[in-house]
Amino acid sequence: MIKKNLLKTAALPVALLCLSSSVMAATAVSTINVTVARYLSITNTSSMEFGSVMASTTAGSVVLGTNGMRSATGGVDINPADSYTPAKFIIEGTPNASFSIKLPNNIELRDSNGNRIEINNFKSSHQEGLLNANGALEITVGGQINLDPNQTSGDYSGTIVVELIYG
Repeated sequence: MIKKNLLKTAALPVALLCLSSSVMAATAVSTINVTVARYLSITNTSSMEFGSVMASTTAGSVVLGTNGMRSATGGVDINPADSYTPAKFIIEGTPNASFSIKLPNNIELRDSNGNRIEINNFKSSHQEGLLNANGALEITVGGQINLDPNQTSGDYSGTIVVELIYG
């Protein structure tokens, strides 16, 4: 009988402990937030055009600035009456979002016969910055073509990849 009472007496605190743990439970509430940003995009609206250039027996280069100015050095002449323009791009995204631009180091332009002209020293009118209150901004990209002595005449073309990164 003592053993039965002892067993009942030992079970009572365990039962009370189980009951008290549910009584001592607590809860908390947390707020959840998320910001969904507008997808960042870049669209080319105008190609980079160096216009007509004339090579000579001396190497030279033509620089096309982001402001639309063009200059030649070395043995290269430019036709001042010819049209030329930096590449133009429209960036769109979240209003006032920060961004940066990554340009290639150099690329090759080729004519239909495989002849090459190197283009490098790319510059952007906005290497980094903020989109306007409407979430847009136009940028221009210029560069420098380098002609070899007696560069083969022809129509040269290539492509440039402009990488846009949310800041």
